[in-house]
Amino acid sequence: MVALPAGSFSMGAAPGERGFIDREGPRHKVSVLAFAISKFEITFDEYALFAAATKKKPPKDKSWGRGVRPVIYVSWNDAQAYVAWLSEESGAQYRLPSEAEWEYAARGGEAMANCKECGSRWDGTQTAPVGSFPANPFGLHDMSGNVWEWTADCWYANYNNAPSDGRVWEDAANGDCNERVFRGGSWDQFPNQLRSSDRFKVAPKRTNDNLGFRVARTLGE
Repeated sequence: MVALPAGSFSMGAAPGERGFIDREGPRHKVSVLAFAISKFEITFDEYALFAAATKKKPPKDKSWGRGVRPVIYVSWNDAQAYVAWLSEESGAQYRLPSEAEWEYAARGGEAMANCKECGSRWDGTQTAPVGSFPANPFGLHDMSGNVWEWTADCWYANYNNAPSDGRVWEDAANGDCNERVFRGGSWDQFPNQLRSSDRFKVAPKRTNDNLGFRVARTLGE
């Protein structure tokens, strides 16, 4: 886990920015409290401990290898079960990051990534072992590319009335909690989909070979 300081940033993108899509706006100021987030995406090795303890069938790996590659074929529901187990085992309260926390962490910047035409030996073919590329200034690896990452939030078509304090946005009356947000791009996306403001949705029970997660923890809990 890496501790990130409290801070404010402009979340989302503005019309006229390269690649802007309506779902990324309006850009708005968000202030987040200090929190910790995992240095790497959760790996097969880490997930295997949970699967063994809970007698859950391990997800498939497409014959790419397991070990320290990011776990794939995990749903939002699976990720929530993992953080609940991890919290119970450790005595600390782990969770999925909010969408705002995720973007704050990603905006630390990243020079290299695993994606189509990004220049690595894994580009467009498979995941890379976590930590294969330099960390961003926050000390986090693979915030861009490798696998998309689940966040805790429900889906909203845009940021109208979004919270400004970085909390998880779960207002089911105005959003769609039958869809959950994932972020960051993956090994099979082009660089324009690795932008820190890019966001997509999928049903919480869905899995894919390009979708994983990392965990967060509120500091002081």
